[in-house]
Amino acid sequence: MINFEDNSIKAHTIGDAWRELITLAVRKGYDYKIESGSYEGQIRKQLESLKIEISNPWERPLSPIMPPNVPPPTDDDKIGEYAERYLLSNRKTENEVYTYGEHIVSQLPHIIDCLNRSNGNTNQARIAIGNEQTTLLSDPPCLNSINFKVVNGKLNMSILFRSWDIVSGFPENCGGLQILKEYVLAHLTFPCEDGKLICYSDGAHIYEMYFDLVNILNVEKC
Repeated sequence: MINFEDNSIKAHTIGDAWRELITLAVRKGYDYKIESGSYEGQIRKQLESLKIEISNPWERPLSPIMPPNVPPPTDDDKIGEYAERYLLSNRKTENEVYTYGEHIVSQLPHIIDCLNRSNGNTNQARIAIGNEQTTLLSDPPCLNSINFKVVNGKLNMSILFRSWDIVSGFPENCGGLQILKEYVLAHLTFPCEDGKLICYSDGAHIYEMYFDLVNILNVEKC
């Protein structure tokens, strides 16, 4: 369900959220010419703000189910590889300026311990992505923070993106982060179930190069 007035979405699965997010961006996004950053010179449709609540983000497939003959932005194998390589590993190649995993992996033991010591009654289970050095990069991390909170016996995850590629980035990022949430859940020592994935961004956008795909999906007619 989309609320066009405040740019918010409530969805059942990650795939549902992705389709509704594209529709929201087409209808409410403003034209943004990229003067600095990835794809300089392109026009993109960008949302001023965004909040998404996904009630059942664990449901498989994590990737969107596409119409016949339309290539998917990702698939569950790629999402699994992304989670393993860039979220649950601190390995970085010579050509990579940063990975999310180098920030996440070092904080995971403390986050899990914090949740377990409090039996989930804490607001301090937060992973920060980046530091005072990454803010100086020409392209700083898009993901800024990951928060874990236990609400009514369920583990929720909240994520904040400063900039977010809706078409190809959103489904792979959300799928990978859901796998990260399942990893944390598996290491909790108190009764807890899987919960919501809550997403925030003030820079979610559709790149110009994806406009043809958006037209194929006919989201403007939804």
